[in-house]
Formats: sequence, C-alpha cells, structure tokens
Amino acid sequence: MNVVASIIVNSFCPERAWPSYPYKLNLKNPLLVKITILLCSMMTVMAGATIAPSLPAMTAAFPDNPAAETLVKLVLTIPGLFIAMSSPVSGWIIDRFGRIKLLIVSLLLYAAAGTSGLYLNTLVEIIIGRVFLGLAVGGIMTVAVTLIGDYFDGAERQKFLGIQASIMSLSGTIFISAGGALADVGWRYPFGIYGMAILAVPLVLIYLKEPPKAEISLTANKPAEKIPKLTWTIYILSFLGMTVFYMVPVQIPFLIKQISNVGNAEAGYALATSMLIAALAAVNYPRIKRVLTHYQIYGISFLLMGLGYAMIYWANSYAAVYPGLIVSGAGAGLIMPNSNLCLVTMAPVALRGRILGLLSSFIFIGQFASPLLLQPLVNASSIRDGFLYLGLTMAFIAIISLIRNRRLVPVKAA
Repeated sequence: MNVVASIIVNSFCPERAWPSYPYKLNLKNPLLVKITILLCSMMTVMAGATIAPSLPAMTAAFPDNPAAETLVKLVLTIPGLFIAMSSPVSGWIIDRFGRIKLLIVSLLLYAAAGTSGLYLNTLVEIIIGRVFLGLAVGGIMTVAVTLIGDYFDGAERQKFLGIQASIMSLSGTIFISAGGALADVGWRYPFGIYGMAILAVPLVLIYLKEPPKAEISLTANKPAEKIPKLTWTIYILSFLGMTVFYMVPVQIPFLIKQISNVGNAEAGYALATSMLIAALAAVNYPRIKRVLTHYQIYGISFLLMGLGYAMIYWANSYAAVYPGLIVSGAGAGLIMPNSNLCLVTMAPVALRGRILGLLSSFIFIGQFASPLLLQPLVNASSIRDGFLYLGLTMAFIAIISLIRNRRLVPVKAA
C-alpha cells in the first residue's frame, strides 16, 4: 500500500502547479486529465498481462488440439503483431486528423474485442478476437503518449512519462493477480476484465482536449523536419527489450509448474511481482535520468535483465524464482520511459504521432515475435536453459549499449 500511495501522491499532489501547455489548452480539470491518460495507458498493459496466468489452463481446455500449446501462446502475443501494424497508421491518423476521435473508437473496439474470449469457442476464433484487440491497443497507446507530449513540457513531461510507465507496471501487477485468481475459477473469466475500457470513454469525452490544428499545421509546413536517424537505434533497443522481457509472461507459468506444480494464482503472483518492481523502477526514472544518459540507462536495464534471467536459471523452487523476477523487472521497468522520453524530446511536433507510432510498432513486434523467436531455443534445450542463454545475450547487449554511449548525440531536455 505504501508503494501505491507514494506513486499517487507523487503523481497528483495538489500543491504542485499544473504545467504550462504548448498549445495553451483550457482543460476543465488537470487532475482528471492525468487520471484519464493513465487509465487509457493501463489498457495497453491489460492486453497481454491479464490472461498470462491462465495459459496452462487454457491449453488443458483443448486436449484434442495437438497445436494447443503454441496457439495458446499466440493468444497472448498475437495482439502485439497487430499493435505493431496499426500503430504507424494510428500515428498518421493522429497527425492528420487528431487524437481524441481515434482514442474513443479504439477504446470501444478494445472493450468489444477484449471480452470476446468469454464466449468464443475455438482457439482460432479467440485469436481473431485478439487481432482486433491489437488494432485497438495500437490506437490507444499511440494517442496516450502523443497527448503527454502535447500537454506536458520540460521536466514535467519527463516526470509524467516515468509516472505513466510506473502506473502501467503497477496496473499489470493488479491485473495479473486478478487474472490468476479468476483463472483458478475458469480460464475464460480473465477476459472479462477487458470490459473496463468502457469506463475510460466518458472521461475522455469530458476531460481531454484536442490540440488546435493551427499550431500543428504551422510546424508541418517546415520542410527541414525529418525523422531523426537516432530514432532507429531507439526502436531496435526497444524491440530487443520487449522480445526478451516477454519471455517472463510466456514461459514463467510453465516453468513454475515444472518446478513446484503450483496453481494459476501463484503463477499470477510471481508475474505480478515482476510488474510491481518494474513500476518502482519506472517511477524513479526521472531521478535516474538526471545522472545518466539514455544509453547508460539502456545498458543498466539490459544488464539487470540478464542477471535476473541467470538467477531464474538457477532457481530450484517456486520461492527461488522471485529474486530473478525482481532483478529482471527492475531492468525492464526503465526501458519504456527511457524510449518514450528520448523520442518525445527529439520528435518534431508535426511528426510526433508517426514517430511514437513506430515506437509502438517495434515494441509490440517484439512482444509478438518473442515466443516465435525464443520457443525454438526452449524446444532445443529447456525453459530453464532458455533463460540462461538470454541472460548471457542481455549482458552482451548491455556492454554494447554502454560502449555506444560515447557516440550518443546529446538530447536536450524538452
């Protein structure tokens, strides 16, 4: 509870002045604007985390399907592919037609597609429902980060991006725990949690404002504005981070059952712990950023993930898995705010939606590709050995990131 209270107080402390807006927006209630953006951001975490603990039970529910284990893992990760496909399109729509309408449509589609697992009867049908969920998340995630870039400036923007990432991780803790408990009742029940998206719709309609198009169009007429080359390095690092991180929700429930044969709820608690530590790391991101460069933070993130995965390799009991999840979660929690801040800072206003849309694409391509790229490694060795090999790979990438730091073009604080 102290963790939750700390995040809330730091986020919404009333004596803190609301930041100045680049577009001079007349917002009705700054506190509820923040809450609305954070509520929308939570939806992106729910896309995969909520049903992760139910994967073994879902697999067992289709004993006559020889490809059930692979298809069930696709149920978890297929949204990532379509988030990746829809995010650049969402970014183009945002820059061309605005933010709020796309956000409303995406939230409604999210609620309809997310809950489809409650009543669809085959894995193929469920996967199709998850495809539409991915399309919705691509719009929600891109709009949420773009609005933070619109509404916030300077140190307040940096702080709120850290808060956003921490709240997303913290909500992942709650939804994974709830999903694990519901999965013990029945594997379908966690899908009902996606209906929460409906709660965000009236808040968006009332409290979020569209930035005046005149301000954006003035910037759009500048011919010198191009996507900075450094963004592609950030995209690649974000892709690698998400690919490796998703080894946890995809494989940990199966590894825990191999080690201790515990229930779905216990698997949910283990995953929730990783999310909680990621939330703590993210909320402290602004402090870390004051003393480290973007590349140094990436290097530390990958190093912690590698160390945590090596610890998971050595775990021989349910309790022994937790230290590895804690260490790897601390590293994973820094990646998203680091990428978001770097790109929001360097992105021209007229290209902000497209640049952040591409970031969403790379992040969720990594999520989708994770089991496809890593399952052959697991099949050739074991889940346990897979964590060791990834840990060594992360250590190598960490070294490259730290060496690369001396060639980083400094990014000025927005």
